[in-house]
Amino acid sequence: MPSARLIGRVFDDNVRDEPRTHVFIIGVGQYGYGRGPEATDIASGLDQLTSPPKSAAAIANYFINEFANEDHPLGTVTMLVSGGLSAADRVVFGIPARLPRATLRNVKKAMEQWKSAFQDHVGNMLVFYFCGHGVSLGQKAAMLLEDFGNDDNGYEPAIELDTLRGTLMKAMPSKQLFLVDCCRTAADHAYKHEASLGTRVLSITRDDRPRGQLPRQSVLVPTLDGQVAFGELEEVSVFTSCFLDAVRFAGVSNDSGKWSSTVAQIHDAVGKLVDHRLRRDMREKSVPTGKDVTNFEFNHVDAPTVARSIVAIDDVVTSPVTITATETAGAGHLPKTMIKQSHEPYRCCTFQLEFGRWRFDGTPGITPPYLHPEEREIFPQRPVVYVELKGRP
Repeated sequence: MPSARLIGRVFDDNVRDEPRTHVFIIGVGQYGYGRGPEATDIASGLDQLTSPPKSAAAIANYFINEFANEDHPLGTVTMLVSGGLSAADRVVFGIPARLPRATLRNVKKAMEQWKSAFQDHVGNMLVFYFCGHGVSLGQKAAMLLEDFGNDDNGYEPAIELDTLRGTLMKAMPSKQLFLVDCCRTAADHAYKHEASLGTRVLSITRDDRPRGQLPRQSVLVPTLDGQVAFGELEEVSVFTSCFLDAVRFAGVSNDSGKWSSTVAQIHDAVGKLVDHRLRRDMREKSVPTGKDVTNFEFNHVDAPTVARSIVAIDDVVTSPVTITATETAGAGHLPKTMIKQSHEPYRCCTFQLEFGRWRFDGTPGITPPYLHPEEREIFPQRPVVYVELKGRP
């Protein structure tokens, strides 16, 4: 059991002399000085959010209960959350009843404790995850913490991404993945007299990495600069759900002789999943972008016994659609049917199917337009198949 003195430490295997994966998670849904009775001039434009706490909980649940890496088993998970995790959410995600809030003070203390864990071994792997509001100021991107906008030091409660990356360049572990799930709305006008946003939340005073071992940092964000990240109300965000699907099945292969994902495969899979799940107008607001993607193996999975088929509906269809998957050859499995409503943000559904040949049909509630059927062969070597049902008059 983790020590009560460790801020936000929800998992700790207490192993420091062997390579491990150390995860730091921040989810900010409640902004104390955002829209509401305590709003300040600095932060009054920040909406309160419902997706980040659930997204952070989903990430923590994955690492604690599913993540596997033979070379870097899970070592620690640190988690800070501001806002709405209900008792039911905590049961679903297996998250402790009490979590520290994502304030600047708490984040700094928790980061120092995170550093104490990951600096113990050069073979460790680091994962940093943030979900909440973010802004871009010129060429810089900042992640806003719960107390951003307070009257005393209003611009400091934020994490400037490049500053954090620069600090971690000196960390002993070389493999580092940053998952930054937030909007990067241009703030040049609102903060035009500010040279920067955020403050240093972590310090590493000397370069402890062995000579000749270069840092292998990779950053994955859901949007381009100036765009608004898409978060579904009361649900895990699109970016986070796509990342989880990527590491579970969509971004894995056995090219190395074992079923695993690499950072490059994850990046590619997240982009494909977003493209198939959202309508075109929403896709333009959620464009997964890799920044300095340095490839390394991330996680291992068991050999798949079934495949997932991601079936998307053409945007021209606006009525509810019944999507049917029917096996056309093989063991004669029963047809599988799912229904998606046109007003939902996801324009697709996911089937879990046995290997074989399958036919996918879509029947709109109002016709025309109709949807043209598609067939796919599902092989053990392809744990995910993407299908788009095109509209026709």
